[in-house]
Amino acid sequence: MAFERLEKYREIIWNDQACGVCQRGPWNPYRPFGPTSDRLCPEYEKFRTITHSAQGRIQAARWLLEGKLPVSDDFVKVTYDCLLCGACSTVGCVVDQAHVPMFRDLRADLVAMGKGPIEPFRKTGSLIRREGNRFGRPKEERAKWAEGMDISPKADLVYFAGCVASYRAPEVARSTATVLIRAGVPFAILGAEEWCCGQPLLSSGQVEAFASVAEHNVRAFRNAGARRVVTACGCCYHTLKFDYPPITGDTGFEVLHITQILADLIGNGGLRPKQSFDHRVAYQDPCHLARLGSRITAEPRAILKSVPGIELVEMEGNGKDTQCCGRFPVELPDLSLYTGINRIRDARAAGADTLVTACSFCHWNLTRAGGNVKESLKVMDITQILAHSLGCGPELPPLEERRR
Repeated sequence: MAFERLEKYREIIWNDQACGVCQRGPWNPYRPFGPTSDRLCPEYEKFRTITHSAQGRIQAARWLLEGKLPVSDDFVKVTYDCLLCGACSTVGCVVDQAHVPMFRDLRADLVAMGKGPIEPFRKTGSLIRREGNRFGRPKEERAKWAEGMDISPKADLVYFAGCVASYRAPEVARSTATVLIRAGVPFAILGAEEWCCGQPLLSSGQVEAFASVAEHNVRAFRNAGARRVVTACGCCYHTLKFDYPPITGDTGFEVLHITQILADLIGNGGLRPKQSFDHRVAYQDPCHLARLGSRITAEPRAILKSVPGIELVEMEGNGKDTQCCGRFPVELPDLSLYTGINRIRDARAAGADTLVTACSFCHWNLTRAGGNVKESLKVMDITQILAHSLGCGPELPPLEERRR
């Protein structure tokens, strides 16, 4: 069967009403009735064609199963244009939460047929297989960010930094570790044994390579004595928590996001932010924390509200209705940049001078987007602000200097 994975969604696909609310907004015809965000699907927002939307993709899936649609190069390219952010899954239609797994399985079918992935995802996959990270950087440099911190290789709690924080944004990894140290929480890191979580592989349909990475990382966690695994990346969190068990079985450890641990510590008095951060702050809810599988939205806001001086403002589209940061700056650079710039503008429209997130992917892409439009808005990770307020992070220059 050519589309073996897609076939399991046949009933859902045939029941889809092609109403188009998944890309349009801003009105939801399903309960609860009412307006949604001005923008819903970032892909549709950029391309403005039904082909580039969940509605078009579901109709194409039906034609594929009916044998009416040839698998052309153009079709494959469009299949990979989706960010898999799950915004289409918030409108309450008959497809409900099946959008992202369905589109991901369609890509897996294309890979099995030798039609996918498209070249940027293929290159990322080869880099992960070769060096264990999406950038192709040496495995031995994975924990370079931790030099001088004397972090143990074994503990009940293991911190998984992820590719972006390890290689592109080491300041996020260091601030995360620094806050845990300040809180007196013992933890370990895997060092060179930490491989990419595998999310780029799974998202692009390279399921066999993903299974290999997942099995390696689970072995490494077990060898480190992990009973809990924590990460500061929303994408890594979702992958470790929800996508590993179907492949590896029971992992034997609990997966947490750093904001869950830090919010608990602040709530019980284990951490007391004291130093002021006098800025208007907008919080970017990562898709993988707020919408895809979890609802981690209160914890980051509780952390920010505990920091003296912060005025927290909300952007258009927040919580489960968050707008994606862009997610794939390497594999889908144009769409990713377009989406990220829109989010930078949302923060500005809310009156923020600082945009904070709790995902190293969001941090990376929003920083890139802000720099591209020469926006003075500062992008920070939530652990950087907390480290500053606890007096254990690098001193932040005045806002005027940070804008240059």
